[in-house]
Formats: sequence, structure tokens, C-alpha cells
Amino acid sequence: MDPLVATLILISLALLGARLSFSNEKVPFGPRLLFRTGTHFLFLGALLGPGALGLVSVEALEQLFPLMALGLGWVGFLFGLQLERQVLRQFAPAFHWVAFAQAILAFGVFASGSWFALKLLGLAERPWTALVWTAAATACISTPAGIAMVSSNFLVRGPVRQLLFFVSSIDGLVGIVALQIIYSVYHGPDSFPSLGTLPAAFWLFNGLALGVVCAIIFLWLTRLRPSSDVLVLYLMGTCAFAAAAALRLHVSPLFVCVVMGVVVTNLSLDHRRIYRAVERWEKPLYVILLILAGALLDVGGAALLIPLAFAYALLRGFAKLIGGWAATRIVRPGFPVPGTIGAGLLPQAGISIAMALSALLTFYQPRDPDAPGGRLLFGAVVIGVVISELTGPFFAVRVLRRAGEISPAVEEALAAGEEEEAQAAAIRHSVIPPDENPSDTNGSNA
Repeated sequence: MDPLVATLILISLALLGARLSFSNEKVPFGPRLLFRTGTHFLFLGALLGPGALGLVSVEALEQLFPLMALGLGWVGFLFGLQLERQVLRQFAPAFHWVAFAQAILAFGVFASGSWFALKLLGLAERPWTALVWTAAATACISTPAGIAMVSSNFLVRGPVRQLLFFVSSIDGLVGIVALQIIYSVYHGPDSFPSLGTLPAAFWLFNGLALGVVCAIIFLWLTRLRPSSDVLVLYLMGTCAFAAAAALRLHVSPLFVCVVMGVVVTNLSLDHRRIYRAVERWEKPLYVILLILAGALLDVGGAALLIPLAFAYALLRGFAKLIGGWAATRIVRPGFPVPGTIGAGLLPQAGISIAMALSALLTFYQPRDPDAPGGRLLFGAVVIGVVISELTGPFFAVRVLRRAGEISPAVEEALAAGEEEEAQAAAIRHSVIPPDENPSDTNGSNA
């Protein structure tokens, strides 16, 4: 298919899909998980891709790399915009420590288990270890979308729910920083061949500096408060430039754009308006990323890919359980927390797919002879995210039940279709005094 035609089809599907998906409250809870997470767009992409119908060929996918870069930049920029210091200060320091501690511990557990598996298979060599660290970076993060859905469905209020929501909103920062460090350590001489292999610290600083420079450019462009249409144009141009430059330099486009978002949200006087503009276009670009991610899946290798994806999901679940249990025992949040709180962090963010896509574009081009290992990692992460997205909210329900924050009276009223009675029961059951209920973060975390 001609790349221009493929682009037009993708944009049409993105606009249509963003309008029809993600928000159907009348769909039952189970199927709603599929629609709200956009998982069906992955299957659509796999169907259109070269491994199935072939309507989007490998050549067309290569021509669509700039569109992928824009999507990656947008996801990273949106995440960075959520890290506003005034919002983060509303939460107790213990919440921050728990968030980062559980993510770091989950990263370590997942990486250790994967490396041990590689040793048993005799594959503990540099290319494979890079894949293990990359997989661990995608595995240590969560998403607040699953917690938000459970909270909305069961009218949940309580400190454990609040802790889960906060942790899953910001622990992606650990994975994004880890991915940039991995890029820096395993960076080759491709970007500047004449300079040879440069130290990892150079590339780490390079990514940080690129994000700051792009943020300054964007702040300068928007200093006169442009109209909404012009603002969106500046956003798309800056995000696409930052992500494309990062891919060219073989540093993490997500890290670069997160840095850009953090600088903008904490220095711009118009950051709320910028956030609303970015959020408004989040779903269409997310749909495009999901379709392209599905098209890049190696459908022919499903016999190996599916078991590997289940292994990824199981190891990630174990790592999250260990990380959540240890973090809440090391850092005391000030209220009782179930030992299985890590199970409430199983819902996995679409940002994990973006991280895997970023790694595929950076380390392994589709025509690269070393690409099969990268495509295998990419496919395992994508399918593993689907598994986590579809099963994670059910585990979150169990955690909140164990914490006593889901009222049996609320469940009975909802089952009987009595919404007003359910709301009244939720208020009676509330375990948070009105003056101690911190605000939610303002982000969706993809």
C-alpha cells in the first residue's frame, strides 16, 4: 500500500476510534476493559500488518516512522506535564517513596529472573542482556487507568485506593529513566561514527540536554499565548522534532519528551491550557500507536511469542507483588496496607508499549539481521501488556476488598441496579475523613 494512503487510513481510524472507544460506560465491566484500554486496535493493526492481510507492508511501516516518532513524543510530553510540583506536593512524602521503591524493586526482581533464565539458556551475551534490561524497564511501571475504572465502578474511597492511584500515576518515571540509562550504556558509535564509542554519561546528559533545549524552544514559541490551533501546531512540531532527534541520536525519545514536559509544566504560566491541548489529542495519537504496534507484531512467530508473553506477564506480576510488599514494609504510609498491594499495580500502561516500540525503532530496524530478538521482545511486551490490562483490574478489586474499601452493600446495590442506594452506601462506608482526602493527580498516564 502507498505510504500516503496508509497514513490517511490510519488517521481516519484514529479519529473514528478515539470517538467510539475508551468511554462506553454501558458496556459490562469485563468487555469494557477491552474497549477502554484500546486493546482491540492492536488486533486491528496485526490484521492489517505484513504478517496477516499485508495491507500495511514493511515498506509502508518504515515510511510511517515519523508518525511513530510523533506518537512517542506526545506520550512522553503528556506524562511529563503531569509531574507538576504543586500537584505532587499535595501527597505525603511516604507516597513518593513507596512509588519509587516498589518500581525499583520490581525492576530488580524482573531483571534478575530474566537474566537467570538467559544463563540457563546460555544466552547471557550483550545483545540479549540489553533486551532483558529493556523488558525490565517496561515491566516495572503501572497505570492509574485500571484503578480509576475500579474506583468508578465500585464507588471506592479510601487511603489504599489513593495510594494505588498515586503510585501508578508516577512510577512510570522509574521505567523511563531506566530505559534512558540502558540506551546510554548500550549505545553504539552509529550517531557520530568519527567520535567512536562515547561514555554512557555523555548520552545520558545528551538526552537530558535535548529535552531542556526543546522545552526552551517551545516556551519561546508560546510566550505570546497563541491561539488553540497554533498551539497544537507548535505542540506537534516540537514533539515530533524532539522524538525524531532522540531516535537519530539513539537516546530515548520518551525520556527526552518527559524532560521537556516537566520543564514546560513547571515554568510555563499557561501550562494548564497546554495540558488540555495535549490531552485532547492523546487518544487519536494513542490509537495510531496501537495500530502501528499491532502491525509490527510478528504474527508468524506466535507459537513462541505467546508463551513468552505469558512468562513476561507472570514474572512481572511476581515482581510487582514483591516490590509492593517490600516497599510498604520499608516505608510505612501511616495506615494499614494489604501485603498483596502489588497485585493492585498489575494494570500496565500503554506507555510500556511506547517504550517497547521506542526500543524496536532504536536498536532493531525491521530489516536489521539482529531484528528477530528485538521483535520478539516487542511482541512479548505488547501481548504481556494486553494480558495485564485485561486481568489487572480484577486483582485490584481483590486488593481493595481486602483493604475493606469496597463495601459489600455497594456491590449489592450495584448488582440490583440501585445506583442512588449504592452512592449512599459508599458515603456511609467511606474510610477517608473529608479533610484528609488528597486530590488525585491530573494525568491519565496513557
